[in-house]
Amino acid sequence: MKKSLVFLVLIAAPSLLVARDHASSSALAGTKLFISPMEGELDGFLSAEIVKKKLPFVAVTDEKEADYVLAGASLVEDNKWYHVIFGGKDKNEGNVRLLSVKDKKMVWAGEAGDRSLWAGGLRRGGQRRIADRIVKKMNTDLFK
Repeated sequence: MKKSLVFLVLIAAPSLLVARDHASSSALAGTKLFISPMEGELDGFLSAEIVKKKLPFVAVTDEKEADYVLAGASLVEDNKWYHVIFGGKDKNEGNVRLLSVKDKKMVWAGEAGDRSLWAGGLRRGGQRRIADRIVKKMNTDLFK
């Protein structure tokens, strides 16, 4: 029997915050995940990245059926010319929290921005880059 994959979108930045519960990573494999609608529509990008990276969650569309809920938001900052030229701050940032429905505890949290340290403001970024970074970190922290 094939297992469905859960769609999670996380925002990744050069630095990520990790707050894990004492449960083992293998305990999360196969659990039901609900991705809450997020500000900036980050949830869609996270879902796509979770499927692409094959994280072992089962996606559910009803929060009442979920073992875990992924919640978060994304922010779009101003696009000043001096941030582009001098490589200032991230234009887009996001953060997510993985919450246990049963225990009402935060299991994992991550944040990310879209700025490239190598190319500064000249490299393409956005929600997709944020989601990619968050899901990579989530996969490493929770399943490897």
